[in-house]
Amino acid sequence: MMRTIAWRGTVSIAALASCVPALAQETADEPTSGTEIVVTAQRRAESVQDVPISITALTGETLTRAGITDTESLSTLTPGLLVQRSVVGQIRIRGIGNENYTIAGDPGVAVHSDGVYVARAAAGLFDLYDVERVEVLRGPQGTLYGRNATGGVVNVIPNRPGPEFAARMNASYGNYDALRIDGMVNAPLGDAFAVRVAGLRNRRDGFTRNTNAAAQARSFGRLDSKDVWAVRGQIATTGSGPFEARLTAEYNHDDSNLPAYKYLNRPTALPTSDFGGGAAAFTKDNLRVVNQGIELAIPGTNRSVGSNADVFKTFQTGLALHLSYDFGPVTLSSISGYRDTKFNYLDDGDGADIFYVNYLQQDASKQYSQELQLAGGGGRFEWLLGAFYFRETGDSFIALPFPFGANLPFYITIDGSAKTRALAGYGELRFAATDRLKITLGGRYSSERRKARYRYEINFGAPFVANPDLKDTFNAFTPRLVVNYEASDDVNLYASATRGFKSGGFNLLAIQPGFDPEKLWSYEAGIKTTFAGGRGSLNADVFYTDYKDVQVQQIVNLQSVLTNAAAATIKGGEIELAYRPLGGFEVGGSLAYLDATYDNFCTGDPTQPAAPISAGCTAANPIDLAGNRFPRAPKWTLAGNLGYTFELGNAGSLALRADARYQSRTFFTQFNRPLISQKGYTTVNARATWTSDDERFTFGAFVNNLFDKDYFTEVLESGAFNPQLVGQAYVAPPRTYGVTAGVSF
Repeated sequence: MMRTIAWRGTVSIAALASCVPALAQETADEPTSGTEIVVTAQRRAESVQDVPISITALTGETLTRAGITDTESLSTLTPGLLVQRSVVGQIRIRGIGNENYTIAGDPGVAVHSDGVYVARAAAGLFDLYDVERVEVLRGPQGTLYGRNATGGVVNVIPNRPGPEFAARMNASYGNYDALRIDGMVNAPLGDAFAVRVAGLRNRRDGFTRNTNAAAQARSFGRLDSKDVWAVRGQIATTGSGPFEARLTAEYNHDDSNLPAYKYLNRPTALPTSDFGGGAAAFTKDNLRVVNQGIELAIPGTNRSVGSNADVFKTFQTGLALHLSYDFGPVTLSSISGYRDTKFNYLDDGDGADIFYVNYLQQDASKQYSQELQLAGGGGRFEWLLGAFYFRETGDSFIALPFPFGANLPFYITIDGSAKTRALAGYGELRFAATDRLKITLGGRYSSERRKARYRYEINFGAPFVANPDLKDTFNAFTPRLVVNYEASDDVNLYASATRGFKSGGFNLLAIQPGFDPEKLWSYEAGIKTTFAGGRGSLNADVFYTDYKDVQVQQIVNLQSVLTNAAAATIKGGEIELAYRPLGGFEVGGSLAYLDATYDNFCTGDPTQPAAPISAGCTAANPIDLAGNRFPRAPKWTLAGNLGYTFELGNAGSLALRADARYQSRTFFTQFNRPLISQKGYTTVNARATWTSDDERFTFGAFVNNLFDKDYFTEVLESGAFNPQLVGQAYVAPPRTYGVTAGVSF
């Protein structure tokens, strides 16, 4: 087995290059910075450096030392990963993500919580607490993880119950009156069982002042606020027998106010106390001042959002039951999962002082999943067989009131429901041709049946109602081939070919037929090395992806239309380096290059109604976007960290750490408009943490966005002024700072 980096102190991002969702049983011991990182990317426990996949595993200690407290911040430590807050969570790996925000479509990166697939994109952004590790697998995972993992997988694995009593509490306080408290208690129940309960409370005032009088009257005078509480309980077996069981129940309540959007352009005829005219008008004084109405009514109907308490909420309830029995020659495992997600969102889509247009979305969905695995092997063979069942039902209400400042009864309302049933069977065989050469061959067959029914009403003086009733079945076979050669104890080479499949579905935001699945082939080669006696690691990979039937979205006559209009090529490479020289120093970093462009994509642009017809296109879709970059797919990302731990003898230790990240220009639509983009920027975070000699107490200080860099993490295009599209830019958090304290027993 290859050597892995193991040291006391801060674990660098590159040393953690490993891992992906584990439906296999997790290891029982909590990892520390002085132990080998064991991952279950291939549904078996393996050293991080031995897994022939581009993966990053971030232990709970690494997340704490780097100040990573939620899934949005994972991009700081993971090359190729971009997590952004939008209408729903935008999670992209190597440029592949989600363009459908409704309950009848799915994301392109599969998020797992404790091994259970989380279907709704709205549930992909959440706080992290009492975490054993977060595993990120880059590239399609068509065989072992199946549905909607074309970009990759993110799996959050909590610390599991242990046989000894333990307790811990952490707290931090910072500017914007930010208070975060989390803790856990672990207690044995006799010799055979143990329970673990963990909780979180996180609140913060908003970064942005809202000058809209109506919104202020409804307690929305500050936007970008934080108001989250969560709890997780587990009970598990702790014995050494062949049978293992663990039951997890968790609840997450997010009542944070919506993000504040700055408007990059808009018709000057509209009154505004905010600024206009484009990005040149931004100043430190007005960047975090907006005029966003929070209007609850829908003029012309008897419908409304409800009360103030009904908007800007996301509730998640989850249950997971892990069972396994080791029969000796084979092991049978089962994971049963249930999740209930409720999502409420409202956005002022125009930026005018008057009530011009809003966007409202309220979703409720329930899902159940069941997975069975049978694993065994002998001699030079290891094998795994699995079956997967998934069912989801959801309801949605979407509204776009257009009163145009005169309380006119103009609106679009959508009442919909969706159902999904997915079945899959898969298998994988690993053959050790020699002691150093291994060949893995796997495949998965997926069948999905989807239905959507919705009532689409549009009223601009005369009501028009449509009642689409759609259903379809999508099937796919996704094989995987991996060749892995251990050139020496310190050098691991691999090459793979994998097919990915993202289900087709339906778009509730428009009157249109369903869209087809996305399918792709991805080819990857990589090397994982350790050096300097295990004190350093250098991992690198290159990849090429042939991407067909890409699901793309655009605004057409006030409708957000989604079609399979494009083919694309994605290629690039990633490098991760970590080195721990003698003494308390550590240094790490990563470099990711991504070239994600359309090969052919004929479409229309509402801002260019008289555009000439490009060669090979039609009058209905006259513009060819071949060569344009994918939205939310920066060409370059560069990250680095530097740390030093001072050993203070009986006085404990003091760890200093700085993290920096650079991201090149990012477009937010397929049209690559300069206005709807963010130029390259760099952010820097810094932390200092003192730990007592017995490791029971910690005190520290932190600062994020040290140089108070102003930048956008998301830009949407509103069709409110069609054919002129209005850019709505979400301003990233400013400089934040504070102090931390922790105690453990």
